[in-house]
Amino acid sequence: MKTGLKFAASALILAGLTQPVYAKETVTVWSWFIQSTMEKSIAAFEKENPDIDVKYTYYNYSPEYLTALKAAAVSGGLPDVIGLQPGAFTQRYRDNLTPLNTLAASEWGEDWIKSIFPINVKQMLMGNPEGDSNYYILPQESQVLAVWYNRKLFEKFGITVPTDYKQLVSAAKTLSENGLIPMFQGAADGWQNINVFLMLANQYAPGMAEKAQYGDAKWTDPAMVKALAAWKKLFDDEVFQKGALGAHAYPTGAQLFAQGRVGMMALGSWWMQESKFPPPLSEYVQNMDGFDFFQLPAMPDSERASPPVGGIDIGYGLTQNGKDNPAAWKFLASLVNGAGLQQALNDLNDLPAFEGHLPQGDISEHVKEMSARFMKDLAVAENQRFAEPAISDALENVLSGVAAGSMTPQQGAEKMQQATDKVLAK
Repeated sequence: MKTGLKFAASALILAGLTQPVYAKETVTVWSWFIQSTMEKSIAAFEKENPDIDVKYTYYNYSPEYLTALKAAAVSGGLPDVIGLQPGAFTQRYRDNLTPLNTLAASEWGEDWIKSIFPINVKQMLMGNPEGDSNYYILPQESQVLAVWYNRKLFEKFGITVPTDYKQLVSAAKTLSENGLIPMFQGAADGWQNINVFLMLANQYAPGMAEKAQYGDAKWTDPAMVKALAAWKKLFDDEVFQKGALGAHAYPTGAQLFAQGRVGMMALGSWWMQESKFPPPLSEYVQNMDGFDFFQLPAMPDSERASPPVGGIDIGYGLTQNGKDNPAAWKFLASLVNGAGLQQALNDLNDLPAFEGHLPQGDISEHVKEMSARFMKDLAVAENQRFAEPAISDALENVLSGVAAGSMTPQQGAEKMQQATDKVLAK
């Protein structure tokens, strides 16, 4: 009976009365990349490649995504493509990734690397063992860190954009007195703590934190100790909200900021994406007219405001599980330099990593102006990333300890030096 049915179906196909059904190739992807935007990227890719089915799993970055990756790497259950940040994050999973140099050259030509912004190229190799020139991550987008502020709240309460530390403290006090969160810090998230610390460290000695991780400077240098003391000062002077050590930037802080309940928050150029989220939205987010950004002003014992800090926002790696799946590379290439990337830029997810791309569609003049400022800052940005997981982990622990008062800035600097010396001695 089954044989007869199979024969009849084959006869219908040969007669042109029906079409054969082919199984689609499947690509599995995990990331913390915004689901609504990723769905647009997938739709654009699948339109060009109707024989490929992309299955995306979204995770909130911390702790869900970090936990899921760690567990999957141990069990051998990683998907084909994973979202990554450069340096320590990529190095943590280097053994689970496949080099992308040859694939990229075949896709875009031998000179493809010249199309990527220099700071991104630098970060793509961060943490590789000596002599390893492989790229295990390809960047989709770039970012520049900044302090965002709610323009409407500032106008309502007569707050000027801070140009010195005294004004920053005054702004925080005014916001707090009016029942608002001054500067939201998700200090339970190591990544946001490191971002703010790097803003501070580059006030006292531009580039020294990057040199220190390679042993070309000391964490115990007075400039680094001052930066750790400045980090503690932001808590002591209540620039950050009370209870910051137990708070998360996402989703809690970001939601409160978008709702107009927070005056300031250290984020980055990616915050422009809020203007593209579908309704319902708060009055502050529409067209980003309610927001703008500034660089952290000089601390009392510093001579300069924070310079721009940034580099790769998010990139993607091809896992060992996905290396034998040609469709996986095809989708990864689209995400970083094709139809998938264009959808992300159209949603203002962040700045491009490859040159020659601009967002398209309905974008307000205010957002265009901010984007241009960020792109200008990107060209001179200090490095945001750490090469070794052990060093970034140590810094997260030190920043938590210093903020909580369980260690002094000097003790924190000494712990950082010990951790770095241990890594460099390997």
